[in-house]
Amino acid sequence: MGPGVHVLRTLADCHGLRADLDRVGDGRLVVVGGGFIGAEVASTARARGADVTVVEALPAPLSGLLGQQVAAELALLHADNGVRLLTGAQVASLVGEPSVTGVALTDGRVLPADAVVVGIGVRPDTGWLRTGSGIALDTDGGVLCDEYGAADAARTVYAVGDVARRYDPLLGRHLRVEHWTSAVGQADAVARSIAGPGPVAYEDDFFVWSDQYGGKITLLGRPGPDDEATVVRADAPRRRFAVAYRRGDRLAAVLTVNWPKALVVARRATAAPGAADDVVAAWKAL
Repeated sequence: MGPGVHVLRTLADCHGLRADLDRVGDGRLVVVGGGFIGAEVASTARARGADVTVVEALPAPLSGLLGQQVAAELALLHADNGVRLLTGAQVASLVGEPSVTGVALTDGRVLPADAVVVGIGVRPDTGWLRTGSGIALDTDGGVLCDEYGAADAARTVYAVGDVARRYDPLLGRHLRVEHWTSAVGQADAVARSIAGPGPVAYEDDFFVWSDQYGGKITLLGRPGPDDEATVVRADAPRRRFAVAYRRGDRLAAVLTVNWPKALVVARRATAAPGAADDVVAAWKAL
């Protein structure tokens, strides 16, 4: 990548981006990818005075995780804070030599840019396992594991962290979670499986958070594609809401946006029948 184009994976990447944001000042930053990393970069750059545009290929950022309705409401945080969000847009190429001067989209538009941040995710570097290893890989390169993290029937090979696509018996499918809290929990469970008398399943609470535009977004639990989302909005000057994801009459996951009290209420709930109704009622009473 040439001057002015950044990814954010290492501490050195962070230092390089910060130096470039100092150079850009109130200039134009294009962020490719509207996920958590892209949104946090956009938030930080906007707070420093940059003119920020976020380019997202999906109809709304994080719609694959949160569902279309909730993701669309969450995306309004960008507009609330003066950030331009282009959805359903794909990048064709970067413009400018040797330093970037713009981002060309597949629809013919060219976005002027003094700097670009690419935050569209990564793929596991597991190609070396495809031949002769006996380890099964998913189409994205994730190592297919059982609920214990084992990647082979004899449970002599394990995978943890971003690379592991672990079977979740509650959802009935394999998941690859790219968050450090899951990596820590998986490593602990695998270590106990290896050192102990029997396999230990990792029970993932799936708690992630993101600091954006001076507020906090939290997600407790992992929404499923068939979950019903109930949105409760707080009466507040800034955008503040919470979402209960129902799986039947059970509370499967909770998203909170700038509403810490709603998260506290949700954490007290259980997966028992009726918990979703109780949480929604409690939110409305806050």
